[in-house]
Amino acid sequence: MWILALETSCDETSVGIIHNNQVKTNVISSQIADHLKYGGVVPELAARLHLNNLNTVLSSAFLEANISPFDLDYIAYTEKPGLIGALQIGKIAAETLGSYLDIPVIKANHLYGHIYAGAIDHQFKFPMLAVLVSGGHTQIVYLRKHLDFEILGTTLDDAIGECYDKVARMLGLNYPGGPVIDKLAQQGNPNTYRFPLPLDDGSYNFSFSGLKSACWNVINKAHQNQQEINLNDFCASFQKVCVEIIVKKTMKAIKEYHPKMLTLVGGVSANSALRAAFKSLARDGLEVIIPKLEYCTDNGAMIARVAYQMVLNKER
Repeated sequence: MWILALETSCDETSVGIIHNNQVKTNVISSQIADHLKYGGVVPELAARLHLNNLNTVLSSAFLEANISPFDLDYIAYTEKPGLIGALQIGKIAAETLGSYLDIPVIKANHLYGHIYAGAIDHQFKFPMLAVLVSGGHTQIVYLRKHLDFEILGTTLDDAIGECYDKVARMLGLNYPGGPVIDKLAQQGNPNTYRFPLPLDDGSYNFSFSGLKSACWNVINKAHQNQQEINLNDFCASFQKVCVEIIVKKTMKAIKEYHPKMLTLVGGVSANSALRAAFKSLARDGLEVIIPKLEYCTDNGAMIARVAYQMVLNKER
């Protein structure tokens, strides 16, 4: 079974091709350099860049996989969630290819794709928990079996990745802020600045708007008092509470739902401190898996993988 998947939900134009469960290629064209001067993703620009880049990315994918479009059995694309204009580019391209090749087109959920990024190099064990951390979403999801998703908790306002980007902007750091803060945090003292745990209310939901405000208050107060912010220490202190609240709520879910497997997915799963914290949660009866870095950010391979699972479930 050959599946080609298009991922155009935000600022990466990506095409992944898998043969059964094996990734043959995962071509990604990032738009970060184009959005950098604006300090964040500009939706209209993102859609235009997807349109400009898609033909090149598609050609590269077929070349790397060493197949012809006529070898494909299915086309998949990210239907939602994401930027409307950007999603439309992937939808039109997928439906055009499907019509021309006369093969089925599969609509995939972007968030489910992130979760199934963990299944590219691992075999899922159920029941399992998936912790999704990205620019737009922060969720704890329970799976009893394949494609059976129960959202235990979600973000009520800012997602963790969005919070990282906005705090980085407050500090005058480049976009995207997550990797920059993570790098600086590794050189800092996490106990220098005091920040509250965001939404530490015993629920599985997340809220990072309060933490964002607390960061701004510290920065603004320092400026008013003509004091210099120690970037390394600030980033380390900020990252400490971000990781702590994610891990705290995850541990609560582990105790309540007794999963056999735990996976950390989404763009923020590339964060070094969060990856280390989750790996430390592994114990007898609980396996922890985290996708390779190339499958953490938005990519076509993860969409192809969840589409493959959708085909398998339908055939059974």
